[in-house]
Amino acid sequence: MSYKIILLAFFTVPLMAESSDYYIGLAFEHNARLSAERQLTAAADSDYRRESTFNENPELMVGVMNVPVNTFPAINRDSMSNLSVGISQRIALPWESHYRKTAAAQRAATSGINLELSKANLRYEVLEKLNALKFYEERGKNLSDAKKLVTATMRVLAVPRKEARNVAGQILEARAALATVENEILNNGYEMEKIWLDLEALCGRTLTRSSEGLFADWQNLPATVTPEKEAIRTALLYRKAESEVRAQQAMLSLSRAALFPEVRVSAAYMFRQTVPGMSQGEDMVSLSASTPLPLLYPLKNKHEIEAQDNRLRAAEQMLIDTERQLTAQVAAEQARLKSLTASIHNYAHAILPAHISAHRSHLANINLMGGSAAEALIAYRMYLTAGEERLKQIREAHSALYRIQYLLAKGDEK
Repeated sequence: MSYKIILLAFFTVPLMAESSDYYIGLAFEHNARLSAERQLTAAADSDYRRESTFNENPELMVGVMNVPVNTFPAINRDSMSNLSVGISQRIALPWESHYRKTAAAQRAATSGINLELSKANLRYEVLEKLNALKFYEERGKNLSDAKKLVTATMRVLAVPRKEARNVAGQILEARAALATVENEILNNGYEMEKIWLDLEALCGRTLTRSSEGLFADWQNLPATVTPEKEAIRTALLYRKAESEVRAQQAMLSLSRAALFPEVRVSAAYMFRQTVPGMSQGEDMVSLSASTPLPLLYPLKNKHEIEAQDNRLRAAEQMLIDTERQLTAQVAAEQARLKSLTASIHNYAHAILPAHISAHRSHLANINLMGGSAAEALIAYRMYLTAGEERLKQIREAHSALYRIQYLLAKGDEK
């Protein structure tokens, strides 16, 4: 890594390059998991529309009866036979229908929030893969620069000097360091290919292996995020828990409403006939209404209402816990981002320049006085380790930002 890159300033930068939107768009369009969530949302919406349009389908009744002449009630010695056709309809009380529709509406709303959460989570996963891809790309550059440092050390050792001692051993050690960094370059290429394969799985398409123009300012730190006061309660994760509370409230009201009698109305038309040659009976119309009575309230309804009340209390506690967890997680990511910002700044302005200066100083000492290359190789290894640690912290800083964006995601504006 060149000295100019080491001394880059790390302050406010764009959050992500425009090219990342291309991969996010592919994932939103072709990701199978997101497509399945869309189908579940459509199913929940259909369930709600069913509840909000009709209560129940009416029942069609068709019956045939035959009573022989020697059997009661044919006491007049005329056989009795008839065909009846009727219809029956359950009529729910208005408040029961209202609570049932409300519960279905909340379930549909929760399913819609789940879809938005899936989109936010998918966006986070894609950005994390792109973040990792950029990390390995920059790590490859760092390893290439480290390879140049080892090569420069070997060139210095190759110059014959009378004062030099055990040069052969130092050259062998430098060759081992060169082979190690070349092996790391190979492993780095494998890691990049693995990230591309994971990204293809998320996007649902085969991708061109090119990251040119992606996150051009990746090595600059992302800006610190300061959420608004109401950001937690407008986040999708909080709204999902809030929607569950409302759904449980509607279900509790529905359980209580079930105690009020419903009405089932039936009407039938009976065509009465007898055997030929005998008197013919008359047609009849029958009307009936029935209603259930909560006679088993202590055994069934009471416990059902208590169970639903407990579910409501659990949902309310989950809502409180969700708000606290979101607040704590956002604060933790903010603290992590702040700490990483200070650490990366220290690496850029103090640690890396010190290691590269030490390496150059040891090489100069070898040229002037024929000193040992051991110190130069140690400085090289420390430089390589510090450079990779700095890249890891930059990756974590972007990851912290993406995590905050996911936790506070509001979904698509309606």
